[in-house]
Amino acid sequence: MWGLSGTNRHCFLYNLDTRLVVGELFNADPAFCDHDQTKLLCGGHGSLVTSVKQKVMAFIKRALGKTQLPQVNNTETFWVLDLRDDSVRKVGELSQNPGTGSTWRPSPGFRYGCNVPSNTEEGSAFFLCDLETGVFEKIKLKGDLQGWWDDNHILIRDPANNFILFDVIKHTTNTLFSANALADSLHQMDLTNAVGRIRAINDWNGRDYDFYFALQTESYRAGESFLLKANHADPALKLLYRKFKFEHLGRLDVSATHYLYNGESGLPGRGGNGGVFLRDLSDNTSRTLVPPDGSSQYALARFYGDEVIYFHNRLPWGMDLNGSNNVPLFPPMGTGAVPR
Repeated sequence: MWGLSGTNRHCFLYNLDTRLVVGELFNADPAFCDHDQTKLLCGGHGSLVTSVKQKVMAFIKRALGKTQLPQVNNTETFWVLDLRDDSVRKVGELSQNPGTGSTWRPSPGFRYGCNVPSNTEEGSAFFLCDLETGVFEKIKLKGDLQGWWDDNHILIRDPANNFILFDVIKHTTNTLFSANALADSLHQMDLTNAVGRIRAINDWNGRDYDFYFALQTESYRAGESFLLKANHADPALKLLYRKFKFEHLGRLDVSATHYLYNGESGLPGRGGNGGVFLRDLSDNTSRTLVPPDGSSQYALARFYGDEVIYFHNRLPWGMDLNGSNNVPLFPPMGTGAVPR
């Protein structure tokens, strides 16, 4: 978790089970850590080269007045911090378009992480980091990353709409679901009227990632689509719901029987209202867990076991799935209260 105190940014490692802060990271932002939390990939903005370029551009702009100058990409530098001896080692850098960012996605075993920077190479290259060896490399491969299929493979949708697996050890690919195979599956499920590009949606289940497949446009824009689930062992596609209504920032539970989503003040993705809702997918009925408060903020609700974690008034809260035991994760300042 991170928070602001005045102009100072603080990053904390927080134990949701004990409700205790167990560590703080200084002078960097966390990306992901390994399975035993002894190594941490962390990073920050800026490098000497970027800083010099930005200063030169700023000087020229002041000298020329309102003349428009090209913006300089932000350079993010990354280090591996070994918490066993507090040593740190720089492993690499990546470049982002000004005002943009991207997120590291850890593998199920938390050894590897992948990142697709927001720049001109998006869709044709991504970065891979190995926390165990410290290798930080750019992988040139055309396609859209869909997530980690397992510890050693990343699922990618290629330009021809085939879903392929990239082996992070061998740097080879093989086809998981071809575009023709997907079309055949939809035909067998009598979903031939559902047309459009398909994307994969991955959800963490506590051990690895479950993969669901739906129409890209409808799932992104809070529309209605079919919802399929992929079986890792077979692998095969199973129809879960013929008509599934997506919501902005919505999340499925592990059993895919409930759907958690945030209240909105208008069009999807344009602003929240502080509300949290839970839909029972057996009968498509929804109930209010947290009433809207008109805050113009998304509650960013997520499942955590048998609980829901969400934000209210810029603070994290937790509650049971039935709406009871709704309490802040941090006790009020100065009360001396002990977190539950």
